[in-house]
Order: sequence, then structure tokens, then C-alpha cells
Amino acid sequence: MTSIKKLELKVQELLSLLEAFKHLNSNIEMDDVFQNILLQMVQVVGAEAGTLWVLNKDDEKIEAVAAYGPSSEAILNIKMKKEEGIVGKAIMSGNEQLIENVADNLDWANRVDRSSGFITKSMITVPLKVKETVLGALQLLNKKETAFFSEQDIALAVALANQSALALHNSQMYDELYRMFLSMIRTLAKVLDARDPYTAGHSERVAKYSLWIAKKLGMDATSSEELYKAALLHDIGKIGIPDDILRKPGRLTAVEFGYIQQHTIIGADILSNMEPKSSMMDAIQTARSHHERMDGTGYPDALKGESIPLFARIVGVADAFDAMTTARSYSQGLSLEEGAKELERCKQTLFDERIVDAFLAILVECNYEIDKYDGETGREIMHESI
Repeated sequence: MTSIKKLELKVQELLSLLEAFKHLNSNIEMDDVFQNILLQMVQVVGAEAGTLWVLNKDDEKIEAVAAYGPSSEAILNIKMKKEEGIVGKAIMSGNEQLIENVADNLDWANRVDRSSGFITKSMITVPLKVKETVLGALQLLNKKETAFFSEQDIALAVALANQSALALHNSQMYDELYRMFLSMIRTLAKVLDARDPYTAGHSERVAKYSLWIAKKLGMDATSSEELYKAALLHDIGKIGIPDDILRKPGRLTAVEFGYIQQHTIIGADILSNMEPKSSMMDAIQTARSHHERMDGTGYPDALKGESIPLFARIVGVADAFDAMTTARSYSQGLSLEEGAKELERCKQTLFDERIVDAFLAILVECNYEIDKYDGETGREIMHESI
């Protein structure tokens, strides 16, 4: 079995696992899980404020990933050593902590209060654990209406923490699977690009440009993720193009170009065989239609205008720009400024005007120094360890 075929099978395997995990927890987005766990605990126990801390095993730090109450924004993203403070003690020991007066507790790390301006008086700290694995801890601060938390409050917090830890565990598992899935797709794209020395990194660049455009157009994070996946796979059909055509050093004949055009159909066919198909629809459409043109002169279906799927229109602009500005054996490639002029010249006829304008605005914004441009991507897809 070829390495490409093995990668395809692995991608499909991970895709099926991701779909399964989606159904395990209705609040699969990590930020939603964190906030929902915290709000549930604060309301049930009647606390003035609360902080959810997650243990990051990579850097051995505890990070505040959700906060509720006064000065909550100042608490977010604070990091402590895994053994630091009352929260560190709860995580390291796996035992809950009920503190009536934090000022008298030797483990109290008051730098969190100093950072936020909040005054903590009493506290419950409950570890979030699945079986014997501690994932983090939840702190409930200052009992409302009465001076101290009770034993009943801590019993309630422990019961809720046991259920909340499962939701957190499911979300972390999903997040790990998603990063692994994207890693496999990126690897597959790199293997494909490596067949032609002149297109090394092409799929990555097209995916990056597509994400920038999506951000400029105001696309939400979930749609941006789907676009990124589709852009990475847009040329997967080139698997089926013979090397002597794909890697030909000179210009292609009309017959050879006809073979190249088939990569859109081959790619859509390959992706349509991945299950569950519903999760690959955007990638299928993008692989098939990224060479369609607004005036109907594209291929393979001669689609026109908005009948071309939006993702395909975005990837079409990014793909054309990268192709124009990449050196070939028979061409040095255009400068970025010249490539931008070509997009401007061909908008409305070949490319979606709104998409071209968004991309040109990005190029102007970074003064054509695209290596220095840092387009935000919602879930920071570009910067995940994938």
C-alpha cells in the first residue's frame, strides 16, 4: 500500500472518530465547556465568583481558562506552577479543599488577587478528575449571603465536578483528535505537493491565504476551520495525474492540460469516498470547483457566478495568486504586486470581486510582506501543534 493511500485511510479513520466524539457532548467547543462548567458550579453553590483551572501537561502549568465574577477578565490566562497555591495542592493531591479564611492559609497564592483586584475571603477548590487522572480544578470564591461555605456546599461541588470532568475530558479528547486529523491532512497535502518540486508548500500557502480572506470577510471560526480543511485538500486529485505530465518542465500541450483538468473530478471522487460524507461536503465541492470562473469559462462544470460554492471561490483566488507568484521551470513567476494587479484585472470576469478586494486589502495592509502578516484565525488553526 502506498504512503498516500495509508494517509487517506488514516484521515478517514480520524474523521469517523471525530464524528463519534461530536455526539458524546453537546458543548464540544472547549471554551463553551469551560464556561458552562463554571457557571453551573457558581450558581448551584451560590458563590460570588469562580475560576476554572486546567492543567497543561506540556508545560506543567495550571492555566485559568474560565472566570466568573468581578475582575474575571484580569484572571483569564493567568498561569501558575502545577504545585503552586491552593489550586495546585488540590490538583497534585486530587483532594478537595475547603478554606474558611484564605489569608490564614499558608498555600494561598495571593498574586491572583493582586493581578485582578478581587478580594478572596473563603474558598472551595475541587479537582476535576476522570478515574485517577486530574484534569484541572475549580475554585468557588466567597459564599453569597453567609460568611462561609458549608460541608453541604463542598459535597454539591464534588458531585458536580465528577460530571463536569467527564464533559471536559470528552472535549479535550475531541480537541486532540481534531489536531491529529488536521495534522494528517497537512501531511497528505505535503506529500502531494512534494511530487512536483515547483509546487512545494502550495497547499499550505493556499490554505493560509484562504483563512486570511475568510477572516477579512467576517467568516465565523467553525466555517473557517472547514475552509482550511477544504483548501489543504483542494489538489488531492493530482494523485491521479501521471508524473510525466504533472512534473513536465515545459508548457503543457492541449491534451496534457486536459489530463491536468481531470484532477478536480478525481479529487472530488476521492473525497466523496470518505465517511461520514456529510463532514467532507465542503472539501468535495472545493476540490471539484476551485477552477470554476465567474464568467463560466472555468472547469469542470462551467459554473457561473454564485452557483460556484463560496469556499471554491475563495480557494480559487488563493490558488491562482500562488500559482502566478510561484517560479516554474519555464517562468520566474510574477512579483506579489504583479500578481495583485492580475487579480484586480480579472475580478468580476474570472474571480469573485468581493473575495479579490478582501485579499488585495490584506496585501496592502502588510505592504506585500506576506511572511510577516499574522491574520487571526478564530481557533488559531494555523498555530496549533497539528
